[in-house]
Amino acid sequence: MKKTSQQMITRFNTLLETHNQKIRLIEYTRNRVLLSSGILLENDAKRKFCKRIVNNKTNLWITNVDKLLSGEITEQEIKSRLSSIGGKSVQQQYGNLIRKNLNTGVSWNAGTKGQRTGTLSPRTQLVKDKISAKNSADGNGMFGTTMSDADKQMRSDKMKELILQGKFTPNSNNRNTHWDATHDGKKYRSSWEALYQFINPSAEYETLRIKYVIDNTTKIYIVDFIDYINKIVVEVKPRELCVGNKFESKMVALTNWANANSYSILIADAHWLTSQLDNIDYTRFDNSTALKLISLYETNKKN
Repeated sequence: MKKTSQQMITRFNTLLETHNQKIRLIEYTRNRVLLSSGILLENDAKRKFCKRIVNNKTNLWITNVDKLLSGEITEQEIKSRLSSIGGKSVQQQYGNLIRKNLNTGVSWNAGTKGQRTGTLSPRTQLVKDKISAKNSADGNGMFGTTMSDADKQMRSDKMKELILQGKFTPNSNNRNTHWDATHDGKKYRSSWEALYQFINPSAEYETLRIKYVIDNTTKIYIVDFIDYINKIVVEVKPRELCVGNKFESKMVALTNWANANSYSILIADAHWLTSQLDNIDYTRFDNSTALKLISLYETNKKN
């Protein structure tokens, strides 16, 4: 018997609660789920989210759902752990074959494409054909679906509102921001932002969101830091990147907000960051971030 939406919500929420996760499903349909944090997952994102919750081969996904959604941990970090587990399994099962083919130019698993040589037995051709048929034509969730421009705009507006309200924070805005720096166990988009938090622990990270307009399109600017005590809004950025229409549009919006609320604006560039402290407790950062900060200070001294 096909389960109802409420039954699916109950099933997923029970699993989340069992694994001590705070997030909950509040709406479930065939193509989307709405989470208690305000995050809306649709189509592929929805299927991926649900598949990970019910995955009975590993609990690494479900035990890290909250951290994934908040940006405290990345998908790549979990995939790396899973790869490590899978690699050890392959070593145990096929160690002799791997050693035999080592440096011969022949892959240890040559000729096994599609046979799942890790922890599972190979799929039969019949099973492969069934999977293919199931995911084709009507089995494809987006088959025959064409999203109108109005639908696209509506979904875009809804996501912007969630970001503006602080209910959703994108994991990454561009290729330079990957949540790869850690200070006192908290994730930051860059080593410089982690350093600024170390310098000013009372500042709040990415809690201020304001609208700005570029090319006649309204977007949401997530300000790096706001210091409510000293009434300062902060953008952490290399001085050479403080150019271009996007940056200027953000600064116009931030200046208007700052003037209206009696705040000052600080651009925390390399010179400002390295001029604030002589001694840094590098043990409070992850190793990669600590090395980047050491390099930053050494470069600044040379210049």
